[in-house]
Amino acid sequence: MADTLERHAPTAAEWRQAMGYFPTGVTIATSWQDGKPVGSTINAFCSVSLEPPMLLICLDLANPLVEPVKESRVFGVNILCEDSHALAMHFAKDPETDRFATCAYHAVGPGAPQLDLAPVFVDCVVENIHTAGDHLIVIGRGVRTDHRTGLRPLLYHKGRFPRLPSVA
Repeated sequence: MADTLERHAPTAAEWRQAMGYFPTGVTIATSWQDGKPVGSTINAFCSVSLEPPMLLICLDLANPLVEPVKESRVFGVNILCEDSHALAMHFAKDPETDRFATCAYHAVGPGAPQLDLAPVFVDCVVENIHTAGDHLIVIGRGVRTDHRTGLRPLLYHKGRFPRLPSVA
């Protein structure tokens, strides 16, 4: 039975289309490389554990964050609000551009870069890294959070950033 199923596995394009139907939040993961901040837009992110506080991010093996996260052993997750389309696209640009040249950020101690415009930030130290196909699953232990309340999340669904309907 498994052999029959595997022969009909979806192509990468079919998989992307199917996975696009699941709405996700949008984040920007950050780290350090040679003392400079690096970051990338990601939507493969989730909470893993409350005790201890842990989360995971998934990085394409070609993502410019892979080596910095492996080397520095720290990363941050900047969770975006619904008015952050431009910021998400800015950090999704060509990895050769200096994404931080026009973006204010700060860091607390040895922690990861925190974007000033992100309403929620989680500072993490790397607990585990696992290879899964063409991605790395990076599990981090949360060591600090910072957040503002009352903001609606930026969502990604079927290749777009839809707005949530207003609730009375």
